[in-house]
Amino acid sequence: MIHLQRYHFIFAALGFIGLVCSLFNACYLASAFFIVLFLFSTSIFFLCSNLSEPWNHAGRALKKWLKKYNEDLDSLFCLSITIHAQGVFQSSVDREEFEELYEYGAAELSHYFGSGNIQRISHAEFLVIRSYPSANLTQEKDKHEYQSIVCQTIVQRLESRIESPSLPPVAITIGCAGSGIRYQVESLEQLVDLAYFTEQEAQRRRLQWLVADAVVRAKKLDIDECKQGFLSTGWQQEFNPFFQPIIETSTNMVVGVESLARWQLGGFRILSASVFKDIACDLHHITTIDIIIITKTLEAIRKMMLERIVPYSFKIVLNISNESLKRGFAARMVFLVEQAGMHPKQIEFDIKDTALSNLESILAIRELREKGFSVSLDVFTDTAFDLQAFVRSDFDTIKLDFSAFSPQLQQVYAALYDASTKQEIRVLAKGIENKEMIEAAILLGCPYMQGNYFTLPVAESTFKVFMQKYQDGLDLESHLG
Repeated sequence: MIHLQRYHFIFAALGFIGLVCSLFNACYLASAFFIVLFLFSTSIFFLCSNLSEPWNHAGRALKKWLKKYNEDLDSLFCLSITIHAQGVFQSSVDREEFEELYEYGAAELSHYFGSGNIQRISHAEFLVIRSYPSANLTQEKDKHEYQSIVCQTIVQRLESRIESPSLPPVAITIGCAGSGIRYQVESLEQLVDLAYFTEQEAQRRRLQWLVADAVVRAKKLDIDECKQGFLSTGWQQEFNPFFQPIIETSTNMVVGVESLARWQLGGFRILSASVFKDIACDLHHITTIDIIIITKTLEAIRKMMLERIVPYSFKIVLNISNESLKRGFAARMVFLVEQAGMHPKQIEFDIKDTALSNLESILAIRELREKGFSVSLDVFTDTAFDLQAFVRSDFDTIKLDFSAFSPQLQQVYAALYDASTKQEIRVLAKGIENKEMIEAAILLGCPYMQGNYFTLPVAESTFKVFMQKYQDGLDLESHLG
């Protein structure tokens, strides 16, 4: 079918060129022939397009498809299914080779769900809308179990149908969702959107399939509210820094603070960066948020210094997203720091490991260090640790996450600590949540600690009270409240 499209496209092009030439030479009989050739070829081309690639007009087709469902939304569930090649860049996939597999997949889905319940929305993506088998299936738990059985069954059937020894292995990802607790859908479009979001969540968790539960729905609700929040005027004023103290292990003194971005959505809901970061990146707002948080943090800590609540040697750790690490960022930071009456040596930028795999980010980090700023790096977060970056020593502080600490990781942490001290890299134990973690950090030799055991990230006013209370150090043998 795709070859047929190409041939008729070529014939249409030749017909058009011939038509222009014949008209230019006043050969009207030839012009009539080329007009017929052009019209016939273009008609066949668009007919083939409609037969083989209905997803070219997926938006219009999807709306038309959804109109036929007049059932109660609580009685429906939706599956978002993607069939894609493993081990290759999706942009380099020969879709003509894979088309036969996609058609096998479509046939299997049609056979299982019924052809009227399926819509192909791209080369490799399918939507399915089905009703529950019984009107008595009303409990959330029962619906979840039924959807799980459907996902398991369709994965097995697709895998047995679309294998091909001549093509790369194929992966199947399914997101399944229905209206329920924490997210009551109000339209079929919203149900489809929830299923698609659930599929993306399955990909992030490296799962073959996932059924939306209360946690997934709550996350989707947060994202929807973030989208609405970014559309409102004055959203920039709702972003504020929250502060978490850094403790010196040997003295129990608060020697620094990490500033963490929080969105006080609507003035009362407090959202962490993990909730709004992805949508902020998609809308290109993340650098604006970084600058807002940095500016407000510098102003707040400078004010505390002038009030003698914190010393002038107080270390300020600023979280920065990879998207902000561009050329000219270091110079801009020097300007903001000097404008706040501070020095780059007082500031440390906390970066993620992924920043060290991007050349532009690496250059921005080097510029920061050249201008007197220090850089810290998280270890064992949600990404792999870059050992090459560790060898290059592109940072000044390494943060070992003790919330993930275990006896099995003890030797790994000890080796990282020894290697860090040999390269004169500071070590901070983060994620401290109980006294056992404190003891493990002290035993390892970490000079600095940070975590929810001391306090959750708090607003500026609360942090000032905390610092006034513990200016002489924390008594870890007693309750901190």
